[in-house]
Amino acid sequence: MAASSAGEIAKIFKGLCQRFNKDAVKAERSYYFSLGEDEKWTVEITREKCTVTRGRNQESDVFFKGPPELFLDVWNGRHQLGPKDFLTGRVKSNRPLLLKDFVAAFQAPETKEKRKQR
Repeated sequence: MAASSAGEIAKIFKGLCQRFNKDAVKAERSYYFSLGEDEKWTVEITREKCTVTRGRNQESDVFFKGPPELFLDVWNGRHQLGPKDFLTGRVKSNRPLLLKDFVAAFQAPETKEKRKQR
């Protein structure tokens, strides 16, 4: 993995707590991300806070394992995960549908005006 990818991934995980939207949390969960050989991160989400730690610190409710470059493409909106990613083994997860809840917890809250535009 390129050093720039590793730096970008670390920056994303270290910045998650600032992006945390507790109003979007449906249930308390822990997520473990294994991205290549070196990037391992655990994210715990409660209805009140987000905690991010490097490495694996417990048995997580949801795990995501895949190439770091794919994670960056998904995070930056260049790729949307689909069944093919999981069926080919490019990405592994024990509960892939719950990954959407993870993403929702870090998206900016929708304003009333944005909802009206839909």
